[in-house]
Amino acid sequence: MTRYHFTAAKRSRLLLLCLIACGLFLINACKKDNGVGGPPMITAVSLLDAESRDSTFVKALPGTLVLIRGENLGGIVKVYFNDMESYFNQTYNTTTSLIMTIPDNAPTEATNPDVPNKIRIVTSHGEATYDFVVDIPPPSILAISNENALPGDTLFIFGSSLWLIEKVIFPGGREITELMGDADGSWLGMVMPDLGTDTGRIVIIAGYGTTMSDGPLNDHQSGDVISNLTDNGEPGENPVFNWAWWGANRTSDPALFPGTRGAYLQNVFGGVGANDGGWWIGNRSGNFNDVPMFTAAIMTQQASNYALKFEINTKEPWTAGVNVLRFGESYAYRFKPWETAPNQEFHTENRWRTVTIPLSEFKTMADNVEGTGAGAMVMGDLLKPGGVVAFGYRFVTEDAPVEVFNAAFDNFRIIKIR
Repeated sequence: MTRYHFTAAKRSRLLLLCLIACGLFLINACKKDNGVGGPPMITAVSLLDAESRDSTFVKALPGTLVLIRGENLGGIVKVYFNDMESYFNQTYNTTTSLIMTIPDNAPTEATNPDVPNKIRIVTSHGEATYDFVVDIPPPSILAISNENALPGDTLFIFGSSLWLIEKVIFPGGREITELMGDADGSWLGMVMPDLGTDTGRIVIIAGYGTTMSDGPLNDHQSGDVISNLTDNGEPGENPVFNWAWWGANRTSDPALFPGTRGAYLQNVFGGVGANDGGWWIGNRSGNFNDVPMFTAAIMTQQASNYALKFEINTKEPWTAGVNVLRFGESYAYRFKPWETAPNQEFHTENRWRTVTIPLSEFKTMADNVEGTGAGAMVMGDLLKPGGVVAFGYRFVTEDAPVEVFNAAFDNFRIIKIR
């Protein structure tokens, strides 16, 4: 048997070589831990939650939180979705993964038909790409400028993802393809067709989905209507009157507030001081008779499934005061659109605009102020027994006076929106 005898010097040299080898191994291991053991590679993209982590996909909507998986992904310095540099938190970067949110404004085929449809990651030791489509969300309608516009009027639809629109379908199957819009997909413009007596919801057909409005167009004389202010024997529309004959000027003058059918209410007043609750004085209210509109079965339906809609037209900017919309004596909505308008001035510039207020937004009285308490839960909170509607509105002031108010209202109606 061969025996090896090591001198002290040899043993020292051997120990030194072992220490160097161990050091090199640790350095190499550290490099691998930091993701620099080789070129980066993306192997999959999935959702973050554990149940979906095994389900990989190659496209997702903007705003989606994703888990990007791969090899040697440590040390990421930049991430791109379709060549747009995107924010990420380095805390959520490991050698095998990155957690981040696809930016809401990431380019898509809707905004740039030539997008590369790729994720690109730049690390301290190389780059990796992965075929991935930032999908286009389906279109969504937030509001329609005037749901009771006249034929030939310009109609605007406001919403999101209003891109790649193929057509807009109006009641009666009328299709419109001549459309205007903006690059952000936030609005569409078109000419209102003649709907005759047809009533129904507008439908938008887009390359990436379909959507429908929350209420019907041309709905000014149906069973949904509380009042269109037109009386028997008057022209313009079938009468749905139910007015109590006081509180505002009822007129059908087309020159005063053009663009409506039949009659409407005008509230015009001025010189009202601050904290004036005298709504019954000087043309500051709208009062209607009780209207049996619904069956008793509706009383248990969710209030959030229904909305009050009406058209408003202002001749002067509305800058102060509250129009208190009321159902019965218990529930009210404090309508003051000027509060969120640019420069706190709400003005339709003598054009009719549709207002939509979910009935769940009507609230009880709190601290002696109408419309500031608990919201309505079911329709029975707002209606009289048997589905009878008791509706009206009252104009009051708060801290600021009202120098002049001149506006018109028409087509008060209750619509099922869900």
